Amino acid sequence: MSVDLEQRIRDRAYAIWLAEGCPHGRDADHWLQAERAILAEAAAVVDVAPVVAVVKAPRKTTNAKPRAVVKSIGPEATTSEPPKARKPRSRKPASV
Repeated sequence: MSVDLEQRIRDRAYAIWLAEGCPHGRDADHWLQAERAILAEAAAVVDVAPVVAVVKAPRKTTNAKPRAVVKSIGPEATTSEPPKARKPRSRKPASV
């Protein structure tokens, strides 16, 4: 029996002894009652399915902007139109 399990049984037997009003000569009964309770709890934990953590993959970070997505709606979407020309950005005047 492991030290941890024995300590848990000892603590439970002591709690049972206190709950019954500290009677003398019933230490073996309290020990067996505590042992059955602790071993039943341990068996119940084993019967439960293990919890599996789901870890998400880290997100890729880039400075690049995503490309535009072309949506095809029907036969008219097959003709490609030339991209619209952008206006040049105006620059702020340099501060003096």
